[in-house]
Amino acid sequence: MSSLGWILIITAVATLVGSGILLFITVKYYWGERGTPPITGKQRRLQKEEELRLRARQIEHVARNPRETRKPSFWDNSKVR
Repeated sequence: MSSLGWILIITAVATLVGSGILLFITVKYYWGERGTPPITGKQRRLQKEEELRLRARQIEHVARNPRETRKPSFWDNSKVR
């Protein structure tokens, strides 16, 4: 077999292997470990509402507990109160 034939065979095999790996990764990470598709509709809306509720709690926590900044003097490392 000529060199061109081997190049074509190797290219075809590498293409098939690469496509198979890409398909495997796509299926594994799209459907997840349990084999279920990603959430849609009502579940997605409920998840979004829960995220917003948690973010509102974060904002309230930050408002009640503000950051303590340091004094502008380089040598004075104590926090301003």
